[in-house]
Amino acid sequence: MELKDVVSVTGLPGLHKILGQNKNGLVLEALADGKKFSTNLRQRVSILSDISMFTDEGEVKLAQVIHQIKQLEDGGTTIPNGKIDNDEAKSFMAQVLPNYDRERVYPSDMKKLFSWYHLLKGQLDFESLLKSDEEGAEDSKANKPTEKVEKPKAAPTKNKVATKTAGGAKSKPSAPRKMGS
Repeated sequence: MELKDVVSVTGLPGLHKILGQNKNGLVLEALADGKKFSTNLRQRVSILSDISMFTDEGEVKLAQVIHQIKQLEDGGTTIPNGKIDNDEAKSFMAQVLPNYDRERVYPSDMKKLFSWYHLLKGQLDFESLLKSDEEGAEDSKANKPTEKVEKPKAAPTKNKVATKTAGGAKSKPSAPRKMGS
């Protein structure tokens, strides 16, 4: 499994694997318990491969941060879970990403990252983690237009059209009034 196949849904705990798509949203499976469900159009879904963390120099993709955590764990460091206190979270985050932006990365974000890591570590393909992230960055550079193309501007119209208000009633045209002689 890769990060592009995993999402976080606002308002729902944990992470979810994308199984498919239907006309109203996505079909997902919870990584923690395997329950399947569909999202609706009102739910905000974030794909993990699109998430970045703020640093003092800019942003770092989540794939790189997770790779750093994996290297720490391989070196014998115990990865905290999401139920640690704020000072411990900040201390461990400084080990993972020493230049993280201390004003914009909150302890709640760090705790969420640590709990996500524990959910992903048994299912995520860590070997392809950075490779797919680097390929995605190269693809976005290759697809980027080299020059800016301006859209043609619409010609101004002289006819004023009555518009509908939020309540559905027609409002008067916005043409200026003529003064009487």
